[in-house]
Amino acid sequence: MKSKQCLKIFIFSLTLLILLCSPAEAEHGVDDGYFTVVDRDGYLVYQTAMQVSEGDWYINQDNEKYVVVEVDGKEAVAEYEKTIDLLPEEIEDEVASPFLGAQEIDEPEERIATYCTHSAESYVPDSGTHSKPGEGDIYEVQDVFADSLENKGIEVKASAARHDPHDGGAYDRSRRTAMELIETQPDALFDLHRDGVPDEEVYTTQIDGETVAKVRLVVGRENPGMEANDAFARQLKAAVDEQHPDLIKGIMFAKGKYNQDLHPRALLLEFGTHVVPQAQAETGAVLFADGVEEVLYGEAQAATQAEQSSGALRSTLIILAVVGGGLLAYLFINEGSWEGVVARIKRFFGEEFLN
Repeated sequence: MKSKQCLKIFIFSLTLLILLCSPAEAEHGVDDGYFTVVDRDGYLVYQTAMQVSEGDWYINQDNEKYVVVEVDGKEAVAEYEKTIDLLPEEIEDEVASPFLGAQEIDEPEERIATYCTHSAESYVPDSGTHSKPGEGDIYEVQDVFADSLENKGIEVKASAARHDPHDGGAYDRSRRTAMELIETQPDALFDLHRDGVPDEEVYTTQIDGETVAKVRLVVGRENPGMEANDAFARQLKAAVDEQHPDLIKGIMFAKGKYNQDLHPRALLLEFGTHVVPQAQAETGAVLFADGVEEVLYGEAQAATQAEQSSGALRSTLIILAVVGGGLLAYLFINEGSWEGVVARIKRFFGEEFLN
């Protein structure tokens, strides 16, 4: 009991230290414009209203990795590095790595938690503004996302907590919400947003004849355990690419943590941009839920769990064999013959045991 209390105090103290010593997360809005990132030949790589910094990198829809090497105002240059494999063999180990706030789950359940750091984010075609303090349209997108998951039998804890104003301290305020949510021991933790790029074509696509807002995944590259979040993001992209090609806009690796140090499957999701209709963002959320279900609870995950269970059984049998062999060797040395070993076992368990 005392050790658990000490652990809670340690986690609280460490979290407080992180909050006091960490700089505010980068702004994520439309009031200050947006960044345009191009390659050395001037071709567009991506655009975003999030802060872009040297050292950021980006995996585009075709799984091509670009690294930001220059930033000048709102313009940046990125260099192509390589085309990546979304699902390398070691990815399962990365997802399982320990994190601040991670807890042992006695009885695993299908549970996902969501919240919205930027409470005001809205969609102009529906609200006439990109910002509605305390009542942003993003909460309605969150509700649709949650309903879609719950229709699949997945329990969802969708927080209605507000974190205004929309400034660099919003992530510090939403961290309290995130920490409350991880007390429910979710399998994944999503922070829902929308981007601020003023061109709807950048964020829309056609899926089954319907215009849908694309979804961008964001991983905080200053999180000391980001490898697990990265692995989860890649798994999601691979699954959704298979189910709904072109829905995932890409994976952005930005300077900051975005509270992702709290959980190995914590991600920031951007559902469209402020100039797309809210309904298109909601449709994107419904389709994205298919990928979440597949990665966390689908056949691929079931196969992985079955393999892990089989491996655990094999390890147990090996251990038993080693222990049993060692015990027999010990008895043989002490008794001097196999007849003596059998006689000693009979005495221990009873005459009927080996008859």
